[in-house]
Amino acid sequence: MAALAASPHLALGLDNYSAGPAITQLEETVAGLLGKEAGLWFPKGVVAQQAALKVHAAASGRRTVAIHPKSHIALEEADALERLAGLTAVRVGTDQRPFTVAQLEAVAEPLAAVVLELPLRRSAFQAPTWEQLVAVSDWARGKGVAFHLDGARIWEVQPHYGRTLAEIAGLADSVYVSLYKGLGGLGGCVLAGSAALIEQARPWRTRYGGDLPSSFPMIVTALDGLETTLPKMGDYHRRAVDLAAAIEAAPGLRAFPNPPHCNAFQVHFPVSAKALQAAALAEAEASGAWLFNGFDQGLLPDAASGELSVGEATMEWTPAEVVAALTRLVERAAAPR
Repeated sequence: MAALAASPHLALGLDNYSAGPAITQLEETVAGLLGKEAGLWFPKGVVAQQAALKVHAAASGRRTVAIHPKSHIALEEADALERLAGLTAVRVGTDQRPFTVAQLEAVAEPLAAVVLELPLRRSAFQAPTWEQLVAVSDWARGKGVAFHLDGARIWEVQPHYGRTLAEIAGLADSVYVSLYKGLGGLGGCVLAGSAALIEQARPWRTRYGGDLPSSFPMIVTALDGLETTLPKMGDYHRRAVDLAAAIEAAPGLRAFPNPPHCNAFQVHFPVSAKALQAAALAEAEASGAWLFNGFDQGLLPDAASGELSVGEATMEWTPAEVVAALTRLVERAAAPR
C-alpha cells in the first residue's frame, strides 16, 4: 500500500471500464517492448489467452489447439479451453521437456494454433533452445498455423536467450505477458499482437467478464514494475545460475535445470514432500525465513521438489546462506519424529 501510494503513476488518473491514460500507457509500453503493433489489458491471463485463441480459431476456420501437457492451459484452468472457449486441445510432447517440431509433425489433425509456454513452469521452468524456438515458429508459419506464446514469464527468460524481448516475441503471432508474477504488480496481464488481432480480441474481454469498472491499482503497480523490476531480470537470472551451481554441489541436493533458464528452477530433495512441508514451517518459526510455498512429491517415497524463484528477497541471500538453509531443511525433514 505504501509503494502504491508513492507511485509516480498515480498522476495518470483513474480508468473507467478499461479506458484511461494509465491503461493506454501500459498497453503501448508493453506492445513497444514486445515489438507488436498493439496491446490489450486483461485482468487475467486465462481470459487473455482464450481471447487470442478464439481469434486465431475464427481466422483459420479450425478449432484444434496444440498445447503442452504440463502447460498452464492444460493443468490449471479447469478445462476452460474446451468448456468455455469451445476449442479442442491436443497435447503435444512429454511431461519432462518442451515439445519440438518433430512432435508437432506427429499431430494428425489440422491446427488453429500452437501454444508454447515460455518458460514451461511445471517442467522446472525449462525453455527450448533458441534454435528450437525458431524452428517451432518457422514450422507454424510454414503450415499456416498461428503461433501463440504464453509469455507469462517472458520477462524472466529473456536474459537466458540474450536477445531482446521484441526478438523473442517477434517469433509469435500473439503473446500474453503477466504483470504480477515477476514484475510484482497486483495482477493483470497484456495480450499483444497485430492491431487487427487486438481489435478482434477486445469484445472477448467483455464477454468473459474482464472489463472491470476500475483496474487502477493493478495498472499502477504494473507500470511501476516495468520501470523498476524489469531492469533487474538479468541480475535475478545470474543469481539463479549461481544458486543452482552451489545447490548442485551440496550433498543430497539437486538443482534442475542447471544452469537455470530463467530466474527460477527446481530444487530436488531426498525426503518426502510431507516431511519437507512440516520442516519448512518449523524453519519459518525458528528463523523467520520462508523458504518454499510448497513441495511436489516425487515418484519415490523419499523424493520431492520445490520451486526456487529469485526476486528481491532472495537477492539478499548469498549462495552459501541458501545452501545452509536448505541443508537445515533436509535435516529437519529427515529427523525422527
